[in-house]
Amino acid sequence: MRRTSTILLFSLLTLLFACNFNQSKSKDSGEPEKYDLVIDSMKIAKIRLVTSADYRRVLDTIDPGDLASLTIAGYLLKNCVVDTLIRDSMFLVYDDFVNHLAGIYFENNEKVSNQLGIAPSPQNVSSLKRMFGEQGMLLYSVEGSYYLEPQTKFLLQNFGSSLSPAYREFLTIESEEQQRLFARDGKILIPGDSLISRIIRWDRFIETNKGFVSIRSAQDKYAQYLGAFLAGMESSKIFNPETNILNDSSRTSFESLVDKYPGTRSSEVVREYLDLLRSTDFAYTEKVDSFLLKKVYGLEMEEEQKK
Repeated sequence: MRRTSTILLFSLLTLLFACNFNQSKSKDSGEPEKYDLVIDSMKIAKIRLVTSADYRRVLDTIDPGDLASLTIAGYLLKNCVVDTLIRDSMFLVYDDFVNHLAGIYFENNEKVSNQLGIAPSPQNVSSLKRMFGEQGMLLYSVEGSYYLEPQTKFLLQNFGSSLSPAYREFLTIESEEQQRLFARDGKILIPGDSLISRIIRWDRFIETNKGFVSIRSAQDKYAQYLGAFLAGMESSKIFNPETNILNDSSRTSFESLVDKYPGTRSSEVVREYLDLLRSTDFAYTEKVDSFLLKKVYGLEMEEEQKK
C-alpha cells in the first residue's frame, strides 16, 4: 500500500512540474525566476490524493508566494477520495498552507507591495481587496502596514460541506468572530458580554469535541479570550494602576459569568479566581499570574488533553 502511494505521489509531482510549473529563467541574469504557474484544471481534476502526508508533500512543491497556488491546493483538496476524518486532517494541511501564504505573500510579490506602498490610492486598495477576496483572503491594514489573512467564511462555504460536523462548527464560530475584531494594540474592542459569549462558546466546543483534529487551536482561542477577561490587556486594564485593586465592573462581570453558566469549566475557573482575589481584598498579587498560567494558559489544559 505504501509503495503504491509513493508511486502515485511521484507520478503526481511529475505531472505538476511537467505541465503546470515550468520554471523560467531571467533573460538578463540567467537566474531562475519564480514558477510560471499555468493551471490545467482538467489534469488536476484527475488527481486523487488519499493521505494528508501526501497532500502536504505536494503543497511543499508549489509556490506559496503566488495566489494561483491557492486554486491548485483547493482543487487537490476537493478531489481527495477519503473519509471525513482524513479529509479533516487534509483540510488542516490546507489551512496551514493558506496561512503561510498569507504571512509571506507581500515579501514575494513586489508588484503588489509597491501598489500598497506609501499613501496607496483608494482605488488600488479596493481593487486589491476584490482580487484577494476572490481567492478567500482578507486585506487589512494596521498603522499603515498591510496584511493578509484567510477569510474563514470563504473556507466554510467552499470546503465545509465535506468536513466533519465538528470542523464545520469550528469554522462557523471563527467566521462569525472574524466579522468583529476582538482586540488591537493591546485594547479589547468588544463589549464585556460579547467577550463572555466567546469564552462560553469555545468552552462548550472544547468540551463537546475533545477528539477534534484542531482542538489545540480551539484551546488557544479559548485561552486568549479567558485570559483577556481575567487579566485585561495593556490598554484595557482591569486592575487600577494606582491601587492595584480590581475594577468594580470586572468584578461584576466575573460574578455574572459564574451565575449564568454553572457547570462549565469557565464558571469553575472564574469562581476559583474570585476566591483568590477575595483572599487579597481584590488586590493584584503575583498569585494572579500563577493562577492564570495554571488555569488559563495551558498547563492544566495540557494535562486534561492527555487524559
